[in-house]
Amino acid sequence: MTLTEQVFNPMSYDAMLELATRIGGRYNAWADEAGQSASAAHWRNAGIELRRQVRAVDSHSQSAVEAKRAELRELWATMPVHAPELAA
Repeated sequence: MTLTEQVFNPMSYDAMLELATRIGGRYNAWADEAGQSASAAHWRNAGIELRRQVRAVDSHSQSAVEAKRAELRELWATMPVHAPELAA
């Protein structure tokens, strides 16, 4: 890790966490819409995986944080309000 990466604005990390919170909230809403179906389990698992991925990001690495933020921004921008149909 370079000195530049060690001294970066921690708000980038906070912004990444905020995006993850929004996406996780959408997954929870989709799980609630699905009731007790397999789709509900799928969306709950998606939220768990999202949290695992976000926790794995090195909070001191600007490049790692920015890469995950970009990935999450793209995901958030393409997420519909209601859950997409899952293949059977």
